[in-house]
Amino acid sequence: MKLIKQQIKSITAFLAILMLSQGCTVYKGSITLEEAIAGKQKVKVTTSEYPKPLQFSRIEQVNGEYVGMPKRYGSSKAVILQEDKITEIKEHDKTTSNIITFSPLVLIVGLGIILFTSESEDYNGG
Repeated sequence: MKLIKQQIKSITAFLAILMLSQGCTVYKGSITLEEAIAGKQKVKVTTSEYPKPLQFSRIEQVNGEYVGMPKRYGSSKAVILQEDKITEIKEHDKTTSNIITFSPLVLIVGLGIILFTSESEDYNGG
């Protein structure tokens, strides 16, 4: 019975870590189109054409046109962006994204280690 209980705890911890490590993307303040092209990083573009913001892995200038490259190359084609219809461009904030992604993971692992060591001390000492 103890073995099954320990295995369930291990599986639960593994699934929790798996879910928490999926990550999220945080975007910071507005930048210009030229900064987005120069930065060559993930961006979220809000336009008057589309109801939801569009997410791109980067924006490039091809033959004088601004082109948003999709996050996943197989999922959709590149989108031609019209400069006059862009209302906002937000750039990916790598530092904050990493902090938000890995903080819960570190917290859970830390708590697990603390609980595991205190539990084993109680078991060995009592």
